[in-house]
Amino acid sequence: MKRTLLAVMPTMAIALGSFGLIGCAVAHDHPPMEAGPGPHGPGMGGPGFPMLEGLDLTSKQKSALHDIFKQVHEDKKDARDQGRDIHEQITNILLTPGAVDKTQLATLQQQEEALHAKEDAARLDVAVKIHDLLTPEQLAKAKARHDQVSALLKQLHDIERPGPQPE
Repeated sequence: MKRTLLAVMPTMAIALGSFGLIGCAVAHDHPPMEAGPGPHGPGMGGPGFPMLEGLDLTSKQKSALHDIFKQVHEDKKDARDQGRDIHEQITNILLTPGAVDKTQLATLQQQEEALHAKEDAARLDVAVKIHDLLTPEQLAKAKARHDQVSALLKQLHDIERPGPQPE
């Protein structure tokens, strides 16, 4: 039910926004990441792959990562188009006078869930490709950084939300 609500809310926002009832911003994916220093630092880390932050990559690794991210960008375009098509169909169902065709709505929801599962699998595939590209030393450095960040986040959580205090 939560996924249905999350799927329908943006669709309704878009639909209502088209009628001028509420404002709606369109999000755009980032272009493929470039090799070398950039807004995310010299390690090509960034949105979705923080494991790359702080790593000194060779030119060959940067080139391979660039190719991986370029392919991801192209693949995501197809998924975005499919997602937009599904959302448009859901919008049409919800804005058509009369009873809502719940069977058709459920079919579209299943298509959307399948698309999300495909995107999740693709994201994991990219992570495996990146893992295979890194040296054991780079993986160890990434693991140590991850553990340090996790410990800091736990400390922050404990400070912001302390447990029950003894009386």
